[in-house]
Amino acid sequence: MKMILSLTLISLILIITGCTTVNTTIIQKDEAAFLKLTGNLENVTMQIDDGSLVQVDPEKPDVVYQIKPGTHIVTIFRAGEIVVQRELYFDDKITREIDLR
Repeated sequence: MKMILSLTLISLILIITGCTTVNTTIIQKDEAAFLKLTGNLENVTMQIDDGSLVQVDPEKPDVVYQIKPGTHIVTIFRAGEIVVQRELYFDDKITREIDLR
């Protein structure tokens, strides 16, 4: 009788602990890569792919531009003329730097 009662009690404990649910939360952050321009930033504008032109502020040389990971064409203009045009691959959470002289 004690054996049956012990087995029943152990079975109930196993059933109760086996049927619990575990809640997990997965937070996936958006992917982002970064572009930093250094060097002489006077009269510089930048275009990424076919996007709009962005005026670069030479007073803020530490500005980092956020970009989606992947391959992009970066075109940099000085006084309206192309000084750099590169096809660059941007990895997630990696900063690429272009030095303008």
